[in-house]
Amino acid sequence: MKKLILFFLAITSSIVTCAQHNAGHNGKVLMIASNPAVSKQTGWPIGAWYSEVAHPYWTFSEAGYTVDIASPDGGEIKFDAFSDPEDASQYAAFDYLSLGFKKDPTKQKQIQNTLKLSEVNPDDYKAIFVCGGQGPMYTFVDNTELHQFFVDFYLTGKPTAAICHGTVILLKTKLPNGKLLIEGKKWTGFASSEEQYADNYVGMQIQPFRIEDDARKIPNSNFTVAPPFEAFALKDGNLITGQQQNSGTAAAELVLEELENQRKNYPTYVLVHGAWADESAWGFVRNQLAVNANVVVVNLPAHGVELTPASQVTLNDYVKTITDAINEQPGKVTLVGHSMAGIVVSQVAENIPSKIEKLVYVSAYLPQNGEDLLSLSAQDKQSLVGGALEFTSDYSAATIKKEMIAPAVCADCPDFMKDVLVKYHHAEPAKPLGEKVMLTKSKFGSVPKYYIHTAQDKAVGYDLQKQMVKANGTVKKSFEMNTSHLPFVVQTQEFIKILTSIK
Repeated sequence: MKKLILFFLAITSSIVTCAQHNAGHNGKVLMIASNPAVSKQTGWPIGAWYSEVAHPYWTFSEAGYTVDIASPDGGEIKFDAFSDPEDASQYAAFDYLSLGFKKDPTKQKQIQNTLKLSEVNPDDYKAIFVCGGQGPMYTFVDNTELHQFFVDFYLTGKPTAAICHGTVILLKTKLPNGKLLIEGKKWTGFASSEEQYADNYVGMQIQPFRIEDDARKIPNSNFTVAPPFEAFALKDGNLITGQQQNSGTAAAELVLEELENQRKNYPTYVLVHGAWADESAWGFVRNQLAVNANVVVVNLPAHGVELTPASQVTLNDYVKTITDAINEQPGKVTLVGHSMAGIVVSQVAENIPSKIEKLVYVSAYLPQNGEDLLSLSAQDKQSLVGGALEFTSDYSAATIKKEMIAPAVCADCPDFMKDVLVKYHHAEPAKPLGEKVMLTKSKFGSVPKYYIHTAQDKAVGYDLQKQMVKANGTVKKSFEMNTSHLPFVVQTQEFIKILTSIK
């Protein structure tokens, strides 16, 4: 039943966020675009370039990142006419990706309400990406606040990118020692040959100066360009630059490459759901936790969309699934198990203790050597689950009486969540519930353990939780939340605060 709650949680999370599966699960990227301006050269209204926002936005989103858009002044941003796929000039008529971005109400809401840069917390982002367009040549070139934001972020070592005319900031952005950031760096930006093409196209000089011309005057700076309008991007350390409007995807892909390299710089959490649930149970937690961490959610066999028949699943199958996920990570992980998963993560910690930095139990079963879930649950006088279990005729799977699901696992959840929990409840493999764990002091006993109690729990009773922690004797610290069995659903922020406080 505890597990069931998790599943419900996952589903409701999807409903609330209205996002595609896995959207935002890797953290957040900040894109910075120009506010509207008027060109002193042409008299045109100018701003950002559609493809330099839409294309990298799509690339980051497809890779599982949430994308926020900021501008120096905040509020609405405008796009250069030539970059609009529906502009009468037909200059960008081929750009179907930007057309889709333009027609998406959610994206339009973002560009009408961009974040004000001075109010942005850079710690919330794993990378930043400065977009170009005609506007930056006026709105970015002397914007010292933007220059400082860019260099401060760069100095954290996280991926720091700029493309096209957005690279104009690199002509003046300085390090704390007074040197230009791009001294000693290989970088690119809008080429003079491309400026000449644009000038010829409209019959006048568009920009007040040319980035490449000024860049080549800077000593010890390697400004590099590809043939005109070829997709081209460079990475020098954590500085990433793109040449022009056709380079947004290429630059974004280099950002993703660097983000993958930097996974080792973040703590890794492996989250394991309980019974009658699947990996989406962590929907309320996953994206927020991923802002400053790597987050891996495990889907156990015969749960959710995993179609192994319940009758074929053993405890060892659960253990192998989690072990494989952990072994794919670059370093040690914090392994988090909810409810039934407490049994499984305990055996995983026994098998690969060198890969587990911390073991966190969330209203979960905490076994001793030779114990199993059913024997522990039989000691629980507060749980409403035991008396509500219903087994299939061959005892290979179990469910909970519908009328008992909500009272047992989420009495403090909103009604719509309770309804979802009941709707998606389906049979749970029964065999793993009765299989015993084999634990030793030298392995399982050596892994630091923490426990998050749920004081109003009617699935795994609070008294049993306390009893198991006391019997284990090695739990370093316990925390308490005044919730039912789903603390990460009903008090998400408090849950994340507790989880991330465990050092």
